Amino acid sequence: MSRLRTQLQPPPARLLRSEGVPVQVYERSVYSDRYIFALNMFELDCINSTEWAVYQDWHSLLVEQFGHQVELEGIIYLRAPPTTCLERLHRRGRAEEKGVELDYLEKLHVQHEKWLIEKSTETHFEKLKQIPVLQLDASVEFKSDPDVQEEFITKIKNFFSAL
Repeated sequence: MSRLRTQLQPPPARLLRSEGVPVQVYERSVYSDRYIFALNMFELDCINSTEWAVYQDWHSLLVEQFGHQVELEGIIYLRAPPTTCLERLHRRGRAEEKGVELDYLEKLHVQHEKWLIEKSTETHFEKLKQIPVLQLDASVEFKSDPDVQEEFITKIKNFFSAL
């Protein structure tokens, strides 16, 4: 619900494409919530089949109701091995992330690969498989490397221009 609320907010005026069309970029979407995180929770038996069915029904209803407002035009996939993600997570040192284990990150990685690369995740919105995905190699240290940052920015600008 919080993700949907966020995506329904109007974008800040400064996030505009060259032709003046608003661009909204999110860390996750209502679709990654369902096809990555909630699906993973179901497969890990953290939610039972009844809870999973209720979640899917609510998700489908909300997306059908607000779909035109939360539709994705493209996905930027910051692809990195789970070990790299775990190292970065430890460096951040956030208290709420202390219990995250490599096994969990590996499972999330598999879910991302199935959905974004292999296109093998069964989705209830067939057009999700047609959405272009820009893959960026996030295994490199882009935070401290201006050349890699510039390369990523160029790729992202080109991706937005092609949408």
